This record gives sequence, structure tokens and C-alpha cells, in this order.
Amino acid sequence: MESKTRIGGSGFTSMMWNGKRLAYLQVIQDTPPTPVAGAQAIQPIDESVPLEIVTSMAVGVGTLRGSFYELWNAPVWSTLPGLEGTNNLLDVLKRQISLGAITMQKVIKSPSGIMRARVYHNVSVVDIDEGENINIGTMTLPKTLTFQYCYSTPV
Repeated sequence: MESKTRIGGSGFTSMMWNGKRLAYLQVIQDTPPTPVAGAQAIQPIDESVPLEIVTSMAVGVGTLRGSFYELWNAPVWSTLPGLEGTNNLLDVLKRQISLGAITMQKVIKSPSGIMRARVYHNVSVVDIDEGENINIGTMTLPKTLTFQYCYSTPV
């Protein structure tokens, strides 16, 4: 019997960068956009309770943080299409300007093959983890990339 709950790993969730699967992705964290301002109660001084609550009609950016297993031959960020040959954050920031509008996609597949997806629009790499902490017990060297997106849509 197929599970009714979503399973995160084992090939049931994958992330794409402009249509290319992000290989060696270990963890993805999505922090959706939040309101640009908090809700505010409208309560005149002569009223004992608020008359209404106003909410923002706009949201800010969303953030994706992905941790990747680093490979021998290249920094994690330089494996993204268009960012080949970049060596540090400044290289990445400069290069992505020439890439135009970047999209990322999260594809979710059930064991029976039912699929759904979310598309992240106007994505920018805003930070990369260039640091390292290596000791004798270190087995892998995860590196984190931080992306921001303007909005997302379900597919």
C-alpha cells in the first residue's frame, strides 16, 4: 500500500535550475515571501475595540537555501548552468547579470508517479558558502547557496 504522506528524499523531491536538475543537493529550505509590513489594528481613541484590521497588500522576496555535497573538481556554485568558471561570490554576482531571468523548479513525485511542482521566478544567487571547517572526522563538505526569488507559482 502506498504511503499517504509525502516522503522528502529517495528521489521523490528534486530541484531544478533553469530546467537542469541540481545534482548532489542535500537539503533545501524554502522561506516563502512574507508581508512587507505587519498587520495593524485600526482603533480610534474613542472606541473600546478595533474597528478593523488592515493588512499589507504586498509581500517581499522568498529565500531558498540549498546545501550541496561539494565535489572534487569544482566549487558547488560553478556547476550551475551559466556560472561555470566562477570562483567566488563576486564572480557569481557579476556573471548572473548576463543570464537574464532565472527560474528554479521544485518537482514532487509520489511513489505512484503523481507529480506536482512549484516554479520560483526571477531567482538570484545572493550568497555562497566559501568557508570550510575540516577535521580528521570530516567525511563530506556541504556548501550552502542562498537564492532569493520574487514570487512562486504552483504547476
